[in-house]
Amino acid sequence: MIKTGSRLSLFLFLMLFTQAVFADVKVQGVVDRNEMGMGDTFTLQVRVSSDKSVPVNEPSLPVIKGVQLLHKWVNSQSQSSVVSTPQGIDFKTVETKVFNYQFAVTQKGNVQITPIDVEVGGKTYQTDIINLSVLDAGQVAQAPQNPSQLRKPTQPRWPRDPVDSLEERFNQLLQRQFGGAGVGGYMTEPRNGKESFFILAEVDKTEAYKGEQVLASWYLYTRGRVREIDTLKYPTLKGFWKEDIQISTHLNFEQDVINGIPYNRALLASYALFPIDEGKTKIDPYKAKATIVGGFAGRGYQGTKASESIPILVKPLPEDGKPLDFTGAVGEFQMTAEVVDGSVVTNQPFALKVRFEGRGNAKLIELPQLQLGDSLEVYDIKNESKFFKNGQSFKEFEVLLIPREPGELTIKGLTSSFFDTKAKKYVSLKTENIRLNVLPGTKQLSMGDQRLEAEGETKSLPGVATQWDPQFTPSKPKLFLWMFAFAFGFLVLMGKAIYDMGWLTKKPDLKDQLKIRFSKVDKLIGKSQLREVGIEVTNIVYMVLGDISGLGGANEELDKVLGKTAPSVRREIEDPLRKLMDYFGVLGFGPKSFVDKIKDTSEVSKKVNEMEKLLMKAIRLTQGSDFSEDKT
Repeated sequence: MIKTGSRLSLFLFLMLFTQAVFADVKVQGVVDRNEMGMGDTFTLQVRVSSDKSVPVNEPSLPVIKGVQLLHKWVNSQSQSSVVSTPQGIDFKTVETKVFNYQFAVTQKGNVQITPIDVEVGGKTYQTDIINLSVLDAGQVAQAPQNPSQLRKPTQPRWPRDPVDSLEERFNQLLQRQFGGAGVGGYMTEPRNGKESFFILAEVDKTEAYKGEQVLASWYLYTRGRVREIDTLKYPTLKGFWKEDIQISTHLNFEQDVINGIPYNRALLASYALFPIDEGKTKIDPYKAKATIVGGFAGRGYQGTKASESIPILVKPLPEDGKPLDFTGAVGEFQMTAEVVDGSVVTNQPFALKVRFEGRGNAKLIELPQLQLGDSLEVYDIKNESKFFKNGQSFKEFEVLLIPREPGELTIKGLTSSFFDTKAKKYVSLKTENIRLNVLPGTKQLSMGDQRLEAEGETKSLPGVATQWDPQFTPSKPKLFLWMFAFAFGFLVLMGKAIYDMGWLTKKPDLKDQLKIRFSKVDKLIGKSQLREVGIEVTNIVYMVLGDISGLGGANEELDKVLGKTAPSVRREIEDPLRKLMDYFGVLGFGPKSFVDKIKDTSEVSKKVNEMEKLLMKAIRLTQGSDFSEDKT
């Protein structure tokens, strides 16, 4: 008979073995450079990537002749992307564990790093052979660079290909911050690497067209422990239209290496900036006061630091080829136009919706010129716009039109232009003509035609009586009848008051409200109204988090609302909640093409069920918490 402990061990072994067998594991060994001089240092990285959570043991380094180990550290990364499956669109998360080793070379000649063994989920993997060339000191012109110090990756932040672009945008939605500069990026360097802490600024480009997006981030670097930090001055960013990407309410540290020294760094703030005027300008500093314990500071240090200013050259948009319908949109956009109403009736307004969405600041786009005939009148124009943290934005115009004549009606296609910064040229957009059949209306007054028809008419007044001829005799008062009427009226009013104040009915609590709201979501899924599903689920999340945090949540950022919830709630639900919020955010407000690809709503139902369970768990954790933990 197998004992209980043996069964548990067997179960754990089978679980780990199954994960290791079906996990997609990649092990790679890389160095920051293959040629160096005597006395130089280099960094070896052993990167272990897997699409499932599997145990990873520390690599077994072979004996490497001619080098000396100076320092080693470990950091982890997580990257999520959207993939197409037979069931629809899904997320794929790849976790990467990076083992870093810093060596100093001690002899000239060729140095060979033989394959390194790494045990992942009970299975051993090997890296490839790495060859190094060590020359005399001074013969190598290029200074050593650690992989974390590379500030100018060769891949652009958003590729031109639509499929790659969608995946990259989802990656950026699910990352805590943008994680490095793009083409032409720049990051300031520390004045003194041995300071207890310092603040570095990073941008993805130092040259941009007027209206082109520039991503700017500020990081706190330290080797000690931050006991307290207070922002003294946020960048004013004069000369830029600013959209918040992330304003950190608490510090999330990760490792970074500068000039061979490992630091802990945390994002302080990140913005999407759009230059307003051409010419030379600058991004001003971020200033903070902090108390640091440990590291270079020793016992403790309190000081004030500021980042360096970053100069930005804003190039004017070219005049050659500028279309007449260009209104200042810079980036990559799409335009759609549709009539929402199923039927159009004379003298009754209907809605024409014109929507722009894409990469850049769609808030700057103006409504294109409408080409309407004599039989159409503009009753009202509304617009709605939003900028998303992945660099996408949309602006939607709702134009209320009133047809005056029945019959066939054609709304000519709209044209608009934007400047494509990748292609460095103007691109024109055009919608198709919209053909409608206008039905005859009723004789009722329309919204635009309501007038006082009786204007100018006179009505005869009743004649004035000259004699008083009473035609009635007063009756005797009936005391009992009046008492009964007063008593009955009092009881009716009392019953109405008790009912309205809910004294006899149970007021629905937060869990009841949650169930009611999600039942509405299920009905929307049944009608395949997926955009409404994304919007409703997003509103439900803010309702629950706003209630349990005490902020209300309607006008607050997600990070701020989460930061006010109990620590146990954040530990249990924050990571899966952010992933689901990204999914429903794109479902409700993202590109229409993404929603059109979803043919099977079962995956949406699965995500909705996951969100409902997650919010129920948050409510239970809050109700069971005494909030004695410190809310950070």
